[in-house]
Amino acid sequence: MSESEIQRYIKALESGNPNVRSAAADALGMIGDEAAVPALIDALKDEFSVVRTDAAFALGRLGAAAVPALIEALKEEEERMRAEAAFALGEIGRDAKSAVLALIEALNDEKEDVRREAAWALEKIEWEE
Repeated sequence: MSESEIQRYIKALESGNPNVRSAAADALGMIGDEAAVPALIDALKDEFSVVRTDAAFALGRLGAAAVPALIEALKEEEERMRAEAAFALGEIGRDAKSAVLALIEALNDEKEDVRREAAWALEKIEWEE
């Protein structure tokens, strides 16, 4: 995929339509170009939940540069966002080792989905070969 095409998807994260922003986040995650990391990190603060969670999922495919933002996302009020951040950290694997303490804390989350994703992420981070 050309740089200009990737930039179009990054620009789409600024669309006035949350469905377009969500689709752009999904596409950028599938493309896997690290140039999208800063824009996807910004999308973690979108006003619409679906955009935030799609951005977190996409960041899980893009590696270590996303880890600090995903650690912060583990503290979000919304359960789905915390669970998606934990999942994304697991997708990153060993490169997310700096998230281990935050994920251990997430094992005490009040919501089962968050605890389950945190446990899975810890397993992926610790045992990935």
